[in-house]
Amino acid sequence: MKRTALVASLVFVASCCPPKKAATTVTTTEPAPPAPPAQPVPPPEEKPVETPKVAQIATPQELAFPEEPFRAEQPKAGAPRPFKLPAVKPFKLKSGIQVYLVEQHTLPLVSMDLNFDGGSAVDPKGKEGLASVCMSMLTEGTQKLDKLQFAEALADVASNVGSYAAEDSIGVTLGSLTKHLDTTFALFVDSLKTPGFRQSDFDRMVKRRIEGVKQSKGNPASVAGRVSGPVLYGAAHPYGTITTEASLGAITLDDCKGYAAKYLKPANARLFVVGDLTEAQVRSYFEGPALADWKGAAPKVPALPAPKGPAGRLFFVHVPGAAQSQVSMLHFGPRRNDPGYFASSMMAAIFGGGFSSRINMNLREDKGYSYGARGGFSYTKAYGTFQASASVRTDATYQTLLEIDREVKDLQKGTRPASAEELEREKQGAILGLPGRFATAQAALGQYRGLVYYGLPLDYYNSYVASVGKVTEGQVKAAAAKQLQPAKAVFLVVGDGDAKVIVRQGGKDVPLEKDGKPLTLREALAELAARGDVGKGGLVELDSDGKPVR
Repeated sequence: MKRTALVASLVFVASCCPPKKAATTVTTTEPAPPAPPAQPVPPPEEKPVETPKVAQIATPQELAFPEEPFRAEQPKAGAPRPFKLPAVKPFKLKSGIQVYLVEQHTLPLVSMDLNFDGGSAVDPKGKEGLASVCMSMLTEGTQKLDKLQFAEALADVASNVGSYAAEDSIGVTLGSLTKHLDTTFALFVDSLKTPGFRQSDFDRMVKRRIEGVKQSKGNPASVAGRVSGPVLYGAAHPYGTITTEASLGAITLDDCKGYAAKYLKPANARLFVVGDLTEAQVRSYFEGPALADWKGAAPKVPALPAPKGPAGRLFFVHVPGAAQSQVSMLHFGPRRNDPGYFASSMMAAIFGGGFSSRINMNLREDKGYSYGARGGFSYTKAYGTFQASASVRTDATYQTLLEIDREVKDLQKGTRPASAEELEREKQGAILGLPGRFATAQAALGQYRGLVYYGLPLDYYNSYVASVGKVTEGQVKAAAAKQLQPAKAVFLVVGDGDAKVIVRQGGKDVPLEKDGKPLTLREALAELAARGDVGKGGLVELDSDGKPVR
């Protein structure tokens, strides 16, 4: 029985999967006969190979591309498409939150930003960095979930909950697919109302930040970012404070608990929502049971004092052995809601807004001092500032300062006014780049938040293209004469004070010397300050915390 079954199985396999050779019969009484010998296969008849005909190969002198007339001119951009923002719907919740809703139902996505007054401007003296640390602690887990569990819960639904602290505001953000919004919103509420505030998470965060501060002091660009505040505003101004190792070490977990309880209040807060939600749905989330007991108002942020920077024209920070230097020119400028904003923004773009800007073409393309140089206006709610800066080769630090000063003065005095070609380039860049500002829900949300922050109308961008298009060369020239103020500017240089420097002479870079002796960067800046070539005020040396070096 077993032998018969085995034979049947073999026959079945052979019938299902025949080998490539001829099949043989398998019996149970004798072996299969040998296969016949293979017959030799005659080789295929060889056919003569035809030699392909090869066209005559052109010599280098004969290679030429047609010189059609259209190649002589850059193609002109087409007329910009009309750009109109989706309507912004403002309304107020029972808790006092002012909502700005933009419904976008094309994609099943929702982005939220709940914004409060506060920020680093209200950090207590000696505990600079408090707002940043405390807001970051909100996303280190909740009372129900530790840090890893919280992160996993968000990852499970492909969502995010974040937090931030700026100079004068703080906030909590949310991003979610519509179908997972219930889950994400529950985590958002827990972060807001019942953050974990675990001592181990706090200690780790503070330690990492202290190490980050230490590390930043070896990088000229980071040091420049640290000390530009006190140089421009003054160390006593809220915008002139610096976060140090000592100030971070003075912050406690109880400080963070008190900060959250004090500033995360709904009255006078602002909620920006972009995405697949209606007003009724927003109300159901924020006026529902989850936030029913969340009430109250945060304290009013004190008015800012007048800026009062330290006396001096050139400020220098020594970073031993730095391979590059950071050079910046700083002064105050118009506020964001200034009537001449569009002319000023086009002027600033021509000076330092992009790759083709004057300062970049000078320092990068012409002289090879830097990988990139930029300049322009930046804004807070209360101030506008102008900054031109570049990271440059250490030996080119001195000449870079002179070049930035010259470029600003050429534009401000009208020695080299903006050309029609430069203006048209920047206008087209601004107009054609506008849709990119709203490419994602998060990006759009940031634009709407900016409108409210600066006190601009909610339909501001509906007339943006027309406003940019109307800017004339005369307006740009007038804006440069009014808004660029080299006589009131200060220079901040961060680099190796012991390095030798060069100067541009006759179109070439040569060592800067005095009495036949090469000058170091520190010596060259002292000479420049003493001569007053870039203005009077003298040289002031600072440490990496912005304090004068005695």
